Amino acid sequence: MSNRHRTGDVVLPHPEERRVHARSERHRVNTALADITGQIQGGAEPDEVIEPGIGFRAERHHDPAKARPSQRRRRHWKLKMWKRRSAARRIKAAMERFTPG
Repeated sequence: MSNRHRTGDVVLPHPEERRVHARSERHRVNTALADITGQIQGGAEPDEVIEPGIGFRAERHHDPAKARPSQRRRRHWKLKMWKRRSAARRIKAAMERFTPG
């Protein structure tokens, strides 16, 4: 997204830093799952084993109000469905015009 949507007060971490952080979190969860698999194969009951949770989730929206879908109505004339419909009607009208009957 362009810079015009970013405010000056929010300092976003560098993309490389976010990537490294997300990778380390994936690695942590995968190793924890491997440990759990070993415990279950070792004889522990699956209900007794504690599953690892996601400790890190990239923050996509700082404001939950902005994260909600827009209340604007969909512009039907901008949709491909509407354009195909209009084109089909135009072709049908042209065929009726040139068909002797």
